[in-house]
Amino acid sequence: MKKTYLVPVLGLALFAAGCGNSDNQETEKVEETTTTNDTGLKDDSSMKDDTAMNQDQDTVTDNADKDYGFVSLSVEADTSDMMDAVDISYDRDNDGTEADYKMNGEQAQGNEAMKTLDAKLDELNLDADTSKDDAIAEVEKVFDIKDATRLEVEIEFADGTEKEFKK
Repeated sequence: MKKTYLVPVLGLALFAAGCGNSDNQETEKVEETTTTNDTGLKDDSSMKDDTAMNQDQDTVTDNADKDYGFVSLSVEADTSDMMDAVDISYDRDNDGTEADYKMNGEQAQGNEAMKTLDAKLDELNLDADTSKDDAIAEVEKVFDIKDATRLEVEIEFADGTEKEFKK
């Protein structure tokens, strides 16, 4: 009598196991179908191009590898007449060089910003040992910033030293 119950139980176990395998196979087929019928590759690449174009607006190609003695510079200033009157950023890393310039009603990004910034960055004489007062005075002189009520300068030198100066 035990054998009578054993056969149906084993049969059910095998049947359940067989059903489980067929579900996995169907799932795999669906995934394969999705993968093989993926026509979105062209759409994905165009989307990446659009994103890259948006991100590349501040990317610099002219003078991208020029050595100014620092790899990153950010200058922000408010004047008595205007909040955020100056917003300058320069950043060179392994991904490329980026530049933004906003000052005196002018605004530029990328190569256009570098046309204005290149001579000023060359003229800027700062190093890791420059005092706060000297750094503030140098930035005000080079960028012709007058009557700044707030001035913040963040700089990363080629040796990795980072400094922040505030007025």
